[in-house]
Amino acid sequence: MNDLLHPFGLPPLHDPEQILDSNPHLLHASRIDGVIARPITPIKSEPESASQTLSEALYGEPVQLIAEAPGWWFIISIIDGYMGWVSESAVADYEILPTHRVHAPLTHVYSEPSLKSEPELILPMGAFVTLPGPIENGFVETALEGWIYAKHLQAIGTANPQCDPVSTAEQFIGSPYLWGGRSKLGIDCSGLVQLALSHIGFRTLRDTGPQFRSIGNLLEAGEKPVRGDLAFFPGHVGWMIDGVHLLHANATHMAVTIDPVNEVIRWVQKDLERKGQDLVPFKGFRRIS
Repeated sequence: MNDLLHPFGLPPLHDPEQILDSNPHLLHASRIDGVIARPITPIKSEPESASQTLSEALYGEPVQLIAEAPGWWFIISIIDGYMGWVSESAVADYEILPTHRVHAPLTHVYSEPSLKSEPELILPMGAFVTLPGPIENGFVETALEGWIYAKHLQAIGTANPQCDPVSTAEQFIGSPYLWGGRSKLGIDCSGLVQLALSHIGFRTLRDTGPQFRSIGNLLEAGEKPVRGDLAFFPGHVGWMIDGVHLLHANATHMAVTIDPVNEVIRWVQKDLERKGQDLVPFKGFRRIS
């Protein structure tokens, strides 16, 4: 799988406990059969538009096709091993190598190299694009037959692991909460963690439980969290922006917000009580480095 992702400039999946081998929703890919051809594509639990969205695939992300139903493909997202159904029309042939990824939360693809030209579509952070053309008026031509503002792009393989992932996550403040979402247009708690880490070249698993088991080290009791630590709860995760406040995509506000972490613990406790679940409302802080 690492060889498959070499053209996409992606590091090995951070999975020290080999969760990809044991999770029923995940699978190792063996080949690339296509790439996502829409800006954002829901990955569904069943080959039906009304079925639950499990995750999302972004433009240019590679997939393996493993089954089909009328109008649908059952795919493995090679980015994180996630499996599910996507619309048949959302997958295109893998014909050309990507050269860049979208670096801004969102960027338009314009019909001409001018900010006054007509935007033809919008791409989310993390989307893969190919740039065969030169920069003109600050814009660069893409294989999409459109133009993107050059400063919204990052060459593949140039992510800086020393950058602050929280600064990336902060760009999503106010974005709507969306179950399974992975973009500025809608994102969930673990999607915000995965996306912010991807921005610094750290490829991680998709869901909160696997993230808790695989990312960083658990802080000792009494050890104070700092900016960049992850706070984990049953079914929830967020970024500490300092020793007190949590940045997280949450269903309480249905948005990405900043809240005191102790207040979030109280929310989780009340939700667990309402559901009759006897779980500890806070699992702990984990430090990536």
